[in-house]
Amino acid sequence: MSQKQDYSRREILKSAGFLSAAFVLMPKISLGQIQLSNKPFVIKKSISPIQDVSEFQSLDFNGDNIDRPHDILWNTDGYIAKKGGIPNPSEKRKLVIVGGGMAGLLAAYRFKELNPLVLEQDKCFGGNSKGEKLNQDAIYSIGAAYVTIPDEGSSIDQFLKETGLDQELKLESDKETHFVFKTKLMRDFWQGSTDPKNADQFIKVEHELRRIYNDAYPDIPWSNESQISKNEYDRLDSMSFKNWLSETFGEVHPHILEYFQKYCWSSFTGSIDELSALQVLNFVASEVDGVLALPGGNARICEVIMNKLDQTLSPNSLRAGAFTVEIKIQKNNELWVTYEDELGKLITIQTEKVIFCAPKFVAQRIIKDLPEEQNKIMDQLLYRGYIVTNVILDGNIPTPGFDLYWFQGQMPEAPSAMKPPQNYTTDVCFGTWAQGNDVKNTVLTMYRPLAFDGARQFLFSPFAHQKNKMRSEVELEQFMKSLGLSMNQVKGIRLTRWGHSLPVADVGLLASGKLEIMNRPIKDKIFFANQDNYANPAFECAFAAVEECAKLF
Repeated sequence: MSQKQDYSRREILKSAGFLSAAFVLMPKISLGQIQLSNKPFVIKKSISPIQDVSEFQSLDFNGDNIDRPHDILWNTDGYIAKKGGIPNPSEKRKLVIVGGGMAGLLAAYRFKELNPLVLEQDKCFGGNSKGEKLNQDAIYSIGAAYVTIPDEGSSIDQFLKETGLDQELKLESDKETHFVFKTKLMRDFWQGSTDPKNADQFIKVEHELRRIYNDAYPDIPWSNESQISKNEYDRLDSMSFKNWLSETFGEVHPHILEYFQKYCWSSFTGSIDELSALQVLNFVASEVDGVLALPGGNARICEVIMNKLDQTLSPNSLRAGAFTVEIKIQKNNELWVTYEDELGKLITIQTEKVIFCAPKFVAQRIIKDLPEEQNKIMDQLLYRGYIVTNVILDGNIPTPGFDLYWFQGQMPEAPSAMKPPQNYTTDVCFGTWAQGNDVKNTVLTMYRPLAFDGARQFLFSPFAHQKNKMRSEVELEQFMKSLGLSMNQVKGIRLTRWGHSLPVADVGLLASGKLEIMNRPIKDKIFFANQDNYANPAFECAFAAVEECAKLF
């Protein structure tokens, strides 16, 4: 992947500003005047209001709306035929962005001078980066919750400053991080606080991660400016993280193994024996100095972008409830995008280019004449589910930190459908921490990754919500005791279901070159920009995918 810039979780190169570079690269597009419908579209923000605590007593899952996507995507041709077929274009746009999650909104912001049309199938923008606001007070994430510290002058640093988000970010440094060990709140994990007699083993691992961060960081994607060679990049991607641990440290302390197992479940929905060492090191090494969080988590990034776009794009350019059912290059080389609006009507847009910012398994179903080579690689990507449980507590509870991992003292085995984990919760965030705890009600966010194949099928039964809520309550009671809190302080519990939230960073995907092939533009008209471009589920990789896409225009 030569001549490409470094857009990693650790460092975005000190390149031209995020806003301006793309427009130099863009060709002139002469597609006539934009035709706008008079029909108003209701734009739903990424942070939804919750007016009363009673709404917290959820009777069903929040998050993914599974009915409409499954009805349409399982048989798109039949669905379109039932609706009367593809209509002729009724509107023209220079650029259409399919998907209004983090990558789609970043793409719209990057190319805002082209007045893009953004189509989002859900009622709210943000994808897996959504949040909620309770009683105009407590703001919390129901999905992605933090970003890593960008280098000064990097593209992400510029973006955060241009949008004003840098003023809202709150740092949890590595010196402030707490965790729960069995029933005790502790700190200084990497100083061996759980086993002081063997502290040297913990210190050795932490020193190696810091060395990697400073001197040998595994950038994704690799570039000529990367700190490691392409051979080392491929070598790390071709081994599992478990094998890398053994190769680097020999026998690893069971507490350290548990840390990495829980971290990998939470960050990748995968275990250390199946994930690429390159991918895990890209994540974990980038966090050695701490992480940054916003009120509402990463939903706040989406909200700020949408506010900026509302001020610059023409009316109706951000369309919620707009489910794309077909993208097709016609015989006359016109590019048509057809979507179903929130009232069930099919609408076709004629456009010069599409940036596809939804997951690749959706691309397989709606991009007509998808090249077979790309289609086969998309088939190899795995996606796994997640449950996020938000818990509202009575009053303003003092918080020891932002993200508390929860350890039991032994390495848990890789789970399976036949042998699920004993404890689903890997870590618990204080969802209102980034507000400085200046809230009437504190919100806890329990992260419950479903880190094994086949787990998703258990999310769709009529009893799934109640069963998972009961599991959450059992684990919550145990966790609350460790903080000296009582279940009497719980005012409500709300579960969010993400069925296909994270791509699995399998061994060898990057080294094989398959993902480069998968992400190739189709006839210089359809481009791909999503975190699954690199099978790396991070804000920084969504950002990188948009940057890489811009260079291909």
